[in-house]
Amino acid sequence: MVSRDEPQPGRDTGEIEVTRSEEQLQVVFDRVPYRRVRLVRYVTTDEVTRTVQVRREELRIEPDDITGAEPIDRWAARLTPEEPLELTLSEEQIVIETRVVPRERVRVWVEDVPMGEHLVEDTLRQERIDIIDPTRRGGDVAADALESDGYDGAEPGSGDRLGRTDPDQRPI
Repeated sequence: MVSRDEPQPGRDTGEIEVTRSEEQLQVVFDRVPYRRVRLVRYVTTDEVTRTVQVRREELRIEPDDITGAEPIDRWAARLTPEEPLELTLSEEQIVIETRVVPRERVRVWVEDVPMGEHLVEDTLRQERIDIIDPTRRGGDVAADALESDGYDGAEPGSGDRLGRTDPDQRPI
């Protein structure tokens, strides 16, 4: 690319600047979906067997000798042959209940995991600069005029004006 800057004060107006360009390799990453996952909660069942103790009330009679000085119990005073004392005895029955209680908290997150190293290759092009001087023998490149690192040191006349030896090369 040849750029001709506007003349600046104190500068020779016959000077031409040439900017040499080259390609640089840049690697960018695009995120693309590769798998869809779903978080599903489901119920499993377990058979649970437990042995439990069941109780019931029973009436026990324990005779006790009475001496004349002891007061009579009020229950005993109610007992008459005409009206028997009735008591209700109870027993335990098994009632099975289930309830849902929190057991554990599960956290889920997405994590970037390295997949290994990949070798990335590409061909980079660089511009070369030649100066064709028709006053020199056979139109040689004026190598002494090129102090830029863009001079590739090719044989004079081996490339076109941009240093391209392959006719399919196009400017950057």
